[in-house]
Amino acid sequence: MNELIRCGKLLCYVACAVTATSARVDGVEIVVKNDSVTGVVNGTPCTCFIPGEIPASWLTMPFDGTLVGVQVFWQSQLGGAPDSFEMGVHVYASGTFPTPGAVLASVTGPTLTDGVLNEYRHTDPPTNIIPINLAVTAGQTIVVGVEMINQSAGGGPFTPSTSSDQDGCQTGKNVAFAIPGGWADACLLGVTGDWAIRAIVVPDNDIPTVSQWGFVVLAVLILGAGTLVYQRRRCLIA
Repeated sequence: MNELIRCGKLLCYVACAVTATSARVDGVEIVVKNDSVTGVVNGTPCTCFIPGEIPASWLTMPFDGTLVGVQVFWQSQLGGAPDSFEMGVHVYASGTFPTPGAVLASVTGPTLTDGVLNEYRHTDPPTNIIPINLAVTAGQTIVVGVEMINQSAGGGPFTPSTSSDQDGCQTGKNVAFAIPGGWADACLLGVTGDWAIRAIVVPDNDIPTVSQWGFVVLAVLILGAGTLVYQRRRCLIA
């Protein structure tokens, strides 16, 4: 009887442990991008903007999830430029290419550092109180753009700007808001690569729950406990 009581307590502890570990383990993040920029070695700054203009990437979501951040690769030709303070990084709904839809979220007054993949997870830097948190669905298009307040057009090798990759401009994925002219396909404007402007998304159901593993462990321990009880009884009978 004492052996059964001890086994019952063991199974109770195991069941509690399995219940405690059956919660989802989330947090895997996926960067959705069009470009292949890995650093200054294969990025090309577009010193081509005046205040109010906006380079933007059209990004197709590969899964259901939550958009939690945006990234912008910012560089000058020779590096070492001081930080830039721009008007904003905007997340738009899809529209009719090349014109995006309504603004869904904006990072106001972002600081961009030369030669760095700048990342933003809040709409209100530097206080960082309001997180970016947008639900997205598989196949949905989100447009992410950088609105300029500083002029890079006519700048020299130390003038930083939004970067693009060096392996071709994909049509239907890169736009720019030009003054004058409005939204246009960036490839048709002469941009030779894909903008290094990206979105960070956490997929729904990104990691399977561990509950199924917990049930396996529970089954093994039940069998083990049963074996111990059986062996104990045999010893008592002998």
